[in-house]
This record gives sequence, structure tokens and C-alpha cells, in this order.
Amino acid sequence: MHNFTLHPALRADCHVLGQWRDLRVLLHKDAQVRWFILVPETTATEWHDLPEPLRGQLAEASSSLGRMLTAGLGCHKINVAAIGNLVPQFHFHVIGRWKTDPYWPGVVWGRVVPGDVYGEGEVAEIRTRVMSSLPAAPGGRPPV
Repeated sequence: MHNFTLHPALRADCHVLGQWRDLRVLLHKDAQVRWFILVPETTATEWHDLPEPLRGQLAEASSSLGRMLTAGLGCHKINVAAIGNLVPQFHFHVIGRWKTDPYWPGVVWGRVVPGDVYGEGEVAEIRTRVMSSLPAAPGGRPPV
């Protein structure tokens, strides 16, 4: 999508990890949980309004991230949600939870532990792991 702009709240709260097909892949700055946000390049604001190719991409990416979080990081539960009450731009959360995280068993929204953020090196490691866990595009092009 030409002229796609990430909502300022998402930009402020997240690290941009990269682009996978028509989705921006973000990492929430809260390091207490592994909290990824997928943002499709669209003006649609509701799941049912997304074009089918984007819904398919969201399902594929969230499933891949879920597998990485459980198999690779040992998360006990994967939470997925499309809640956009405060940020109108459509975005899809994929959150890896541990029974030992400070928010367990409650929700993570609005409960950020101040000061527990990722360092630059951690973000780079997570970026590499996440982007390599996503399937290659048709034709074999890796995610960027």
C-alpha cells in the first residue's frame, strides 16, 4: 500500500522489526512478555473488512509466531487479539505468556512494568529470530 503510515501510538510503543508480505511486524517495548503486533497495510479498521489476502497473511504470520513462542521460547500460552479501541489502525496482537510473568493470569493491556524494556542487542536478536521464523514469500524471497 502506498503512503502507509504506522499509527503514532504503535510507533511509540513498539520496535519495528520488519516487513513480511503486506504486514509490518512490531515488538512491543514491554520486555516482561514477548508481545508482537502485526499491522496490515490497509485502511480497513475491522477484521471482517480486511481483504482475504490480508486475513490469510495474518493467520499465517500469527501461527508462525505462536509456534516460535511455544517451541522456541517455552511460552505456556499464546494470546491473540484484534482490539483497537484506543488505536483505530487495525493491528493484531500475538503475545507469548509465561505463568511466571508479572501479569499472569490477567491481561497485559495497560499494565506495563516501567523500566523493563529491551536493549538494542536484544531487539536485534529477536528481529533475526522472528523474521527467520516467518515463511518465505512465494518465489522464495525472505522477509525483510
